[in-house]
Amino acid sequence: MSTTPRMWLVGGLVVFAGALVLGQSGMAAAKRRPREPALRFAGRLQILSGAAFALPTDLQGQQHFASYVPVDVELGILLSGPLSLVMGGVGYLAPFSVPGCPATPNAPVPGQPPNALGAFLGARLDFNNSRDGSWWSPWLALRGGVLGQTSVPDGFLGCTERYLLGLYLSPRAGIDLWLGKAAVTFALGYDLLPRAAAISALVGLTLRLF
Repeated sequence: MSTTPRMWLVGGLVVFAGALVLGQSGMAAAKRRPREPALRFAGRLQILSGAAFALPTDLQGQQHFASYVPVDVELGILLSGPLSLVMGGVGYLAPFSVPGCPATPNAPVPGQPPNALGAFLGARLDFNNSRDGSWWSPWLALRGGVLGQTSVPDGFLGCTERYLLGLYLSPRAGIDLWLGKAAVTFALGYDLLPRAAAISALVGLTLRLF
């Protein structure tokens, strides 16, 4: 056999052996590589309600214990890892009437119930958004926006209750108890409202959209 064919044969064997070794290494690496976790949600809808407690102050400096019935609707879109973008709306039904103005002979009737309605945008961290892990998932959220509520304007001459827009801030902590594509959700929050800050305790339902 001449030298040239022998060199071609040896070269071919070397290339084949190298390809075989690389193929085996790639298969071993693929076996060692962990698979991506199955997410519980990439998009979700959350609906909560419960009770919120506040201590509004009238113009005479008197504080009154008050309670609201909040209704909270939130849409969450997963961004990356545990981080989600959240947006939605919130309403506070006030079954009480704490007058913002002192009673006078011309206005003996207490003020209007300080119902409130607002919209928010924020971020949330879900610490167990995986179907491979435990069925419960704690989370933290920070939301801010605008909210309208019946109140008395600062610096307004006289005393008149008006519907005012103000800053809405709502940090919350909660837990989702997942049962398939839905979860029972519990949450505690601090809600900054134009009339007075409130502490909220809520329960509701979270649905997996996709």
